[in-house]
Amino acid sequence: MKTQTKIWANASRLLAVFAVTLLFALTITPTVHAGEYIEGSPDAVLEEGDVVEDDLFIGGEDVLVAGVVEGDLFAGGNNVVISGEVYGNVFAAGQSVTISGSVDGAVMIAGYALTMEDTAYIGRNVYFGAFSLETMPESEIGRSVYGGAYQLILNGLVERDVTAGLAALEINGPVGGDVLVEIGEPDSQSNYYMPYYWTPGMPSVRTIDPGYTVDEDLVDGTVDIRVTQVHTNVDMNPSDIRINLDPSFLVFEQLRRRTGEFIALLVVGAIGLWLMKDALLKAVDEVKAHAGMDTLWGMLVYALYPMAVLVLFVLLGMVSVFLSLLTLGNLTGEVIGVSSLTFIGFTTVFWMAATLVTKVIVGYMVGRWLLDKMSHLSYESFWHHFAALALGVFLYEVLRAIPIFGFVMMLVVVLIGGGAIFVVVRDRLRKAPPATPVEEISAPA
Repeated sequence: MKTQTKIWANASRLLAVFAVTLLFALTITPTVHAGEYIEGSPDAVLEEGDVVEDDLFIGGEDVLVAGVVEGDLFAGGNNVVISGEVYGNVFAAGQSVTISGSVDGAVMIAGYALTMEDTAYIGRNVYFGAFSLETMPESEIGRSVYGGAYQLILNGLVERDVTAGLAALEINGPVGGDVLVEIGEPDSQSNYYMPYYWTPGMPSVRTIDPGYTVDEDLVDGTVDIRVTQVHTNVDMNPSDIRINLDPSFLVFEQLRRRTGEFIALLVVGAIGLWLMKDALLKAVDEVKAHAGMDTLWGMLVYALYPMAVLVLFVLLGMVSVFLSLLTLGNLTGEVIGVSSLTFIGFTTVFWMAATLVTKVIVGYMVGRWLLDKMSHLSYESFWHHFAALALGVFLYEVLRAIPIFGFVMMLVVVLIGGGAIFVVVRDRLRKAPPATPVEEISAPA
């Protein structure tokens, strides 16, 4: 257990680099003023022969892009396949993302299993965050590879550098630049069995042992692989799995976390139903109608958040300096105090929305759907809505406790909920009329 934790800690450093790089790529991409939208019900397809002369936003349970996209491609779904041509950049997320076509720009991908087939061509960099990224022998990456994962298996051509944080690395194809990798590896005293992270519904992935295998004759530049040795008390083999750690502690810790979050979500949801009922129900309706597109909006919101924080910080600093000079220093302390509170307030509200409100929205939606199947509540009372919230949140916490699957589910919920919040706020700023009448509920007695 310790080994896996430390291995993933190393990979998380590179995931941060991935996020920053994704942000940078977004900032150098031309502003999207218009674009094509394809939403699946449940699947989304751009057929072979179809041409999109703009950016394409596509989302569904399964996504297939077999046509031509002349701008940037934003794709989100359970399984994403890109077999056509993209002249711009690709931003894709899914349990599995497979590229077998050509991309002239950069590729930013996140998910469980990422694959570049023999026919895949990437003109610029590849940035990734995943459990596994594998490239086939005839694939080609025109520049460098950056990211973090459990494993990276490179069989195809990389024209420039490979920079990553991993637990397992295998390079069997040519690399035109340097290989700079940090590996988390069990030490010689560790009793360790090869991990196999899989739950029903996930794609099957060939998993390699921690460590690295690199044919240095295929690397034109420097090979710099730093191995961090870690020790574990985990003794694993296929027929007998023993963990030298009190199992009751793990169960208790998981129960404590899930119970604490359950209570927090109930409190936040109750306040939302009581004081911000209109906005909450609009967000729920938005998720029902456009879950796939909300996922894409969520990806954009979280990718642009660091830039928004930086811009806000710079603007508040400039205003503080200007007012301080204007008042000959008399308002310096007050201006700095107000600016600090504004900055803290913005970041706090954002992360409360990201970590709590998003789960409340999806939990309420699921809970109400289940109650509608089991009963005929009128939802005229606050407590009817609260019952739907409690049921949905309880189900979420049960599923969240499942290893790997729970984490992936949490990411999906946060993306969908974050996108729905963005759409509701955007529509309110535009003073858009409500799509559906909102029910009235009374305050709790």
